[in-house]
Amino acid sequence: MTMEIGLNLFSVFRELNEDYFGTLEKVAQIGYKNIELISANFSTGERFSDTFSLPVIKQKFDELGLKAFAAHEGVAPGKALLDADWDKIIQENATLGCQSIVFPMAFISGREDTLQTAEHLNQIGKKCKEAGMNFYYHNHAHEFKRIGETSLFELLVENTDPANVKFELDLVWVMRGGYDPLELLEKLGNRCDMIHQKDLGKHVNPVSIFTASSQEESNDLMKIYTEYVKPNDFVNLGTGIVNFQETYQILNELGYIRYAIVENEGQLGDKFTSISGDLTVMEKSVKGLIKN
Repeated sequence: MTMEIGLNLFSVFRELNEDYFGTLEKVAQIGYKNIELISANFSTGERFSDTFSLPVIKQKFDELGLKAFAAHEGVAPGKALLDADWDKIIQENATLGCQSIVFPMAFISGREDTLQTAEHLNQIGKKCKEAGMNFYYHNHAHEFKRIGETSLFELLVENTDPANVKFELDLVWVMRGGYDPLELLEKLGNRCDMIHQKDLGKHVNPVSIFTASSQEESNDLMKIYTEYVKPNDFVNLGTGIVNFQETYQILNELGYIRYAIVENEGQLGDKFTSISGDLTVMEKSVKGLIKN
């Protein structure tokens, strides 16, 4: 299977907020072909599909040669997973050509809410499958909080139906949760055929988000992310601690990763310059051209 490179549009969410179509044009000019959508303007909270009609958005994708292969679709903090209108979400994304819907973050902190979340993911995943779409859960770091001998993430994996729920592994967030992302990828097998690729600054302790002190406070998820994750933690690809040669040698050997997706959360400099450099690093990595 040939691994394709994608861009999660959260990388340029501020730019999308200001100029949706102009930002897509720049993404295409840089050389990205595959895009993972975000559904809403984060400054207004409105869905882009409420601002622009779906046929107009799809026409723009086609004009620019952009394939919207997946979309991140979540719920606001405090809302239940099933509160969203999933029938509408599925229909809208199918109209845009998306093959997959990804749930980006569940605010889980203990065993019971994790098991309930798993059941809700099963229901949404079944609905997606019936519509001919794949459904994924996307991790951050808090899912790797341990409950006894296991983690919340492992509970999600064990209690979701492999036929209906897959996983989009964010490799750097796995590191920040204290796990080895490549080992986890091998365990998941083809339940994880899409990954997110960030890079972490060399000044960052990759597991510092779950020190003993933060573990005690980890029921307050947003406090973890505001106190233990700093704006300059994430850097442009190839400038941090990720070993791209080793990582992509293993990913290529595994053979089941369909999409390696750039997600640049860094806040230094011009974002279009950043994601352009990221694409260069990814092209070399996927093709095995990076050498020590």
